[in-house]
Amino acid sequence: MIYSPNSALDARILNNSRELVREALALLRGSDHLVSPLRLREELTRRESPHNEGQPSGHNA
Repeated sequence: MIYSPNSALDARILNNSRELVREALALLRGSDHLVSPLRLREELTRRESPHNEGQPSGHNA
């Protein structure tokens, strides 16, 4: 968190930070339709390749 010696400025920074967090969370909530197919693909890939279990996706030996 950024603080300034000016309490009015601190309040504005805090309000702006909260607004940015609200917007970011709204974007995350709205992105589920984009990431759901990716999660499904990764899950199916893990099921098809049990010998790669324990390795992060994309880091196959």
